[in-house]
Amino acid sequence: MTSSFYFATPDHLTVDMLDLMKQLEVEAFGSDGAVDEWGLVPIARNGRLLLMYEKGDERPVAVCELLRDYRKPDLAYIYGYYVRPDKQGKGYGKVLFDHLFPMLIQDQFTEVCLTVKPSNIGAVKLYERVGFEVAETRQDEYGEGSDRYYMVKKLDTL
Repeated sequence: MTSSFYFATPDHLTVDMLDLMKQLEVEAFGSDGAVDEWGLVPIARNGRLLLMYEKGDERPVAVCELLRDYRKPDLAYIYGYYVRPDKQGKGYGKVLFDHLFPMLIQDQFTEVCLTVKPSNIGAVKLYERVGFEVAETRQDEYGEGSDRYYMVKKLDTL
């Protein structure tokens, strides 16, 4: 990619940024799991919100929402990971992972996990390409018929 990127990890969200993040969530997930202000604010303040920008674009092109697993503190849980619909299929998701994995290692994580809808073929392929493996299929994870792959990556395999 020839574009220049920069990254931000805000620890709070302004009202304008919160409105933008809610809009991006709906664009990315629709009614299938978009996070609202009640989730975004705690993620920014108590987890980590990683935003990827392309120079010349005021809106994040990709977003990663991270939490630490309380039962296993060296496990990072990717609560949300998406590339804006108008930027998908151009390698942005891989660029964000290339920035994310070293950051997680620096923060002393040894593993990272996420869940993904099995029918989201593009996301599953990206996750496998960067080293995630399906550890299990969780039936009805978010209600009847809402199955998810639970995928894990060891960070010592970079």
